[in-house]
Amino acid sequence: MFDLWALVAVVASGLITGITGFGFGLISMGLLVTMMPVTRATAMVAIITLVVTLLNLWTVRREVRWRETLPILVTALPAIAAGVWLLTVLDARVLSIGVGVMILAGCLGMIWTPKGATIHRAFPWATLAGLIGGLFGGALGTGGPPVVFYELLRGWDKSQSKSTLCAYFTVTSIWRVALLTTRGVITLEIARASALLLIPALAATYLGILVFRRMSTPVFRYTTLALLVGLAAKLLIG
Repeated sequence: MFDLWALVAVVASGLITGITGFGFGLISMGLLVTMMPVTRATAMVAIITLVVTLLNLWTVRREVRWRETLPILVTALPAIAAGVWLLTVLDARVLSIGVGVMILAGCLGMIWTPKGATIHRAFPWATLAGLIGGLFGGALGTGGPPVVFYELLRGWDKSQSKSTLCAYFTVTSIWRVALLTTRGVITLEIARASALLLIPALAATYLGILVFRRMSTPVFRYTTLALLVGLAAKLLIG
């Protein structure tokens, strides 16, 4: 039963990530923590997320604007290190509630804001998004919402939005896996268990990528918003 639900978790997460460029950690963590310790789920999700984001990044590599991504990474990388430390000292439920509240606040902000870009420059919003996202990403692998809110409020089209997210998650995933490994959270046994789930996760991600190519920018934005609301409800209720 464990293997079946783990498979369902990574397939669902991979499909959504292929479409939107984010969500793997949020969805898979929400399912996996019901069947295993948070630390183990965090380690497995970190490994699989790294491989999935590499596939996603490859498909949008020509659209990546590193000048827009670097301001987010400046604060995200040190914040991830702090988040990995918090994983070992704080109650995961406290962090999950915080993520849920943050998601809902961001969704309300997007609903009330006018059409088009409401943020026209990176500083200080990109660094703030990286700071908050890094903390939650390091602790629970759920660091996507702040960065998603930021890029949606920048008013970017679907290609730039997804390419920025993919670049951000690729770099932060590499850093996070390295930190979790050095702290002993990722073990050889966990790495092997994660490797068994890579093929279905990648296949689902690729299917999501094919769906993404047929979506318009408005549909992409509404899909992302609906996903965020659903994830927030799950975190707050669960």
